[in-house]
Amino acid sequence: MFSRDFVGGLAAVVTGSLYFFLSLNLRSSALADSVGPAGLPKILGGLMISLGLILCAQALYRSIKSNRLETNEWHGQGRRILRAFGLLCLGVGYLLLVKTLGYALSIAILLALVAVYQGASANWHLAAIASVGAGTLWAIFVLLLDVPMPSGIF
Repeated sequence: MFSRDFVGGLAAVVTGSLYFFLSLNLRSSALADSVGPAGLPKILGGLMISLGLILCAQALYRSIKSNRLETNEWHGQGRRILRAFGLLCLGVGYLLLVKTLGYALSIAILLALVAVYQGASANWHLAAIASVGAGTLWAIFVLLLDVPMPSGIF
């Protein structure tokens, strides 16, 4: 059985490789600098591959050095994986609704749902935090950084 560190390292190598491969297809424009638009994604992909390989090597070294198999290492991980999948589903739901509802309302709903999903009680305090958080994020992106966000129904 593979250790969690080894599996995590393999996942990092696969993800980094995919990211690096996709960065090879980024087009360069006449306005690009010497690094080009794919420079940073290539660096990030390479770093992720390198760190994943280091994590795999450490896990293999630890496994060889201890010369025993950890049987309880994966105990209870199925539930954690399902909880992570639930968060992924909330993110996908946000992406599906953001154009219709708009950024501010969608992010407020996402903030509240994630908090409830993590165990917070749904009350007026949570609604106020989600509203202020959404307003703050909207102000940072739209007013401060001048990034256009979907307006949706508003």
